[in-house]
Amino acid sequence: TYGLAPMDNRNTRLDRGNLDFIRRHAMRANYVYDLPFGRGKTFLNSVTGVADKLLTGWQLTGIAGVDTGEPFSATFTSTTLGWPSSRADIAGDPTPGHHSIAQWFNPAAFATPAPFLYGNSARNMLFGPGYFDWDAGIFKNTAVTEGTMLEFRAEFFNFLNHANVGLPASNISVPATVGRINSAGNPRTIQFGMCLRF
Repeated sequence: TYGLAPMDNRNTRLDRGNLDFIRRHAMRANYVYDLPFGRGKTFLNSVTGVADKLLTGWQLTGIAGVDTGEPFSATFTSTTLGWPSSRADIAGDPTPGHHSIAQWFNPAAFATPAPFLYGNSARNMLFGPGYFDWDAGIFKNTAVTEGTMLEFRAEFFNFLNHANVGLPASNISVPATVGRINSAGNPRTIQFGMCLRF
């Protein structure tokens, strides 16, 4: 197990499984697009004066990411002295009829091990929800003088305001919450900025 002590020093094979935080598939794409308007561009390339300052130098930028879910383990909490908390026993099919926020996996598929034994479910055998994010920006570069450039930025983080939910509660000793997702990532954030380069 990377960075962690094994669950059972006498049987390290119990810790064979997916690495924490690994996602089986991940994709990133980014772009910068100069809008074709204004001086030196395809459209309205003969503008001058105030029209030139308003129309020239616009850019669209962005980065998008799509990932499959992170792995996690089903666990239990021991209340017996000398019996450490660990992973639960596998007792059935953990796949629910359909994934939902209220029940991401089937808690009935796991059981508390016999006293003083370690659970036999594989490490990080379950996978949480996927991830999608698109950050976008609109930039405007305006020449003020020959050696001075004014940049305006409008940036939209999580542009589509997509809810990236967290991992479900996975401790079978807390039946009220096990299998339920109770967290989410950041909502859309917008920021504006201006920079004078010289």
